[in-house]
Amino acid sequence: MSAKECRVGQVNIKGRCQKVDNITISARRWFDKINGNTYHSVDVYADGKHIGREPFTYGYGEGYLQTAHEILQKAGIYKKTDERLKSGADKDYYDFMMDKREHRDKFVVIVSDVARKKDL
Repeated sequence: MSAKECRVGQVNIKGRCQKVDNITISARRWFDKINGNTYHSVDVYADGKHIGREPFTYGYGEGYLQTAHEILQKAGIYKKTDERLKSGADKDYYDFMMDKREHRDKFVVIVSDVARKKDL
């Protein structure tokens, strides 16, 4: 049974679909002083199982959360509908951020700023 066979909000651990109780997002940011751009890398874990990594992508501030959301969508833990709010914002990302806000005990977010690109 693959992760895609599990329902939304579940993850495949040792061949069994289980409800996700904990999501850990580990991110590192690097500022390119020469060009003035910020990049990040993200690792995402669901109930201790590594479900995805984005090694190098552009994004400043809390952009790593959007990258983590995309990883969670690919793993099937959050749904992907491509709906938009009236404001034009991505409804899926809005729902993810509301879930993060309402269930703070479910999320662990670790972010650090690194001095060198190779530390991402």
